[in-house]
Amino acid sequence: MTVDVEEDIMRPSLPIIAYHQLVPFSQIQHFSSIQTIVENVMEAKKVHVVDFGIRSGIQWMILIQALMARQECSLELLKITAIGTCSQQAIKDTGKRLETFARLFDVPFSFKMIMVQDMLELKEELFDLDEEEFIVVYAALLLKTMISRPERLESTMKAIKKLKPCVMVVIEVETNHNSPAFINRFAEALFYYSAYFDCLEECMERDHENRTVLESVYFGQGIRTRLAAEGEERNRRNVKVDVWRAFFSRFGLVEVDLGTASLYQADLMAQKFPCGSSCTLDTNGKCLIIGWKGTPIHSLSAW
Repeated sequence: MTVDVEEDIMRPSLPIIAYHQLVPFSQIQHFSSIQTIVENVMEAKKVHVVDFGIRSGIQWMILIQALMARQECSLELLKITAIGTCSQQAIKDTGKRLETFARLFDVPFSFKMIMVQDMLELKEELFDLDEEEFIVVYAALLLKTMISRPERLESTMKAIKKLKPCVMVVIEVETNHNSPAFINRFAEALFYYSAYFDCLEECMERDHENRTVLESVYFGQGIRTRLAAEGEERNRRNVKVDVWRAFFSRFGLVEVDLGTASLYQADLMAQKFPCGSSCTLDTNGKCLIIGWKGTPIHSLSAW
């Protein structure tokens, strides 16, 4: 089985926990994303988050605390719907943890799981919708998993559009590993993974046991899948935000500014890490580009 650090970043395994604690990328994404969401639901009494790939759900603990502290408008309900195609028990466990956390902060909360065998099965009628709620779609490192299966990508986007979200937050890998030519993929992978390995060198001790797992298992398999595989076997692909912009425009999605507060949160989180000075934060239009010493690593955008 192939594992990928970008996709498994919030699973509570020891290597991923170490990554989250020592490498700034995921926490920058979390806090900047949540700030963007909060700014788009300031007047909402009911907030419905649709999460494509909830994993450990740590990002929603941040949202729960942010909504609790909100004074402009009292919250009647925070609803989270987790979409999954596998790992049903893990999603249930995440829901229970979030329910417990919400009770600690006295936040009205409900959790629902929608399991489908194939993303082609995802339909609007599967969702428990309320006309009074503000819908938020959170797609972190999801869309790239369907680049090699365009019919599923199209179907998922149509389902998202029918939800009419007030905002959709998208986090993706900011590089191009989708070229049919090996030499092009090799060049892109060389720069991307060189930056990532340099990041681990600076953020984690060389003899850190979890670093060894990250490098050999997560990154190693990721490199093999993106470079050595061809055709249908090359099921791990990435494209840059400009490609996503063109794709989203087909569905009438309009990119919105992240806002100065979201960018401030990103910078604040970077500064909290000893290696944070090497983490570069740039913008591409309205999108935040999170990089390492100038090499783009992730993009964060709102629609």
